[in-house]
Amino acid sequence: MQTLSRVNRQPLYQQVRQILLKTIQSGEWKPGEKIPIEPVLAQQVGVSIGTLRRAVETLVNDGILLRREGAGTFVRTYRDQGYWNAFQIFRNLDGQKRGSRGRLVTFEVTSDVDEKILSALHLSKGQEVIHIVRHWISMKTGTEEIVSIDESFLVKEKFSKFTLDYFLTHFRTGESFYEFFDREFNVVILSQKCAVHYECLDQERAAKLQVPEHFEALCTERLSLTFGHEPVEYRINRGRVDVTKVFFDLS
Repeated sequence: MQTLSRVNRQPLYQQVRQILLKTIQSGEWKPGEKIPIEPVLAQQVGVSIGTLRRAVETLVNDGILLRREGAGTFVRTYRDQGYWNAFQIFRNLDGQKRGSRGRLVTFEVTSDVDEKILSALHLSKGQEVIHIVRHWISMKTGTEEIVSIDESFLVKEKFSKFTLDYFLTHFRTGESFYEFFDREFNVVILSQKCAVHYECLDQERAAKLQVPEHFEALCTERLSLTFGHEPVEYRINRGRVDVTKVFFDLS
């Protein structure tokens, strides 16, 4: 854990907050792990318990730490909470989960990435990302239909052991990608920035995504952020327009 800088002009509790946040970002405190009690932390950092408590409270308010009555304070995790996908805004027209199963169609490590995506992920031209494309399949009509396409670009250094074999052996049926990231890589998605538009896929794009040409979609481009507002994933969701609703909870 870092120590306070006596020349830093930030309020003391903000300095303590940054120390605690960097301890989480470095992996010293992992998602789901209980942090030391406040008197111990205050002594380690060298501040009063009141200052320490104020710093902790800001992290609780931001959803980075979670207080459990009678148990202590923990680094945020979504493990062991059943199906979790708080950021899933696509649904079928009846409001239910889209598709009956997912199908992996692309898994690659590539540096051939749009500059807009690299910039959003705070990467430079030529840096590699993990690129994944999955189809969501519906069998409601008795035949296999693609109702949605997920395309993800992941910051490679945050998912260092993520390979195709690792995905095939560790990803669990029915879980969300974000549960998988949390459990296997200690990457917890805390917030997103999202934009929505209509898209009709041209021949080149359709071929890359392995769908019919002129596939019409409600397209969301979503930047996923972890602790410290650090970008870790750029995801493009394309839901077929005739079977898709987009839901936003702005509460």
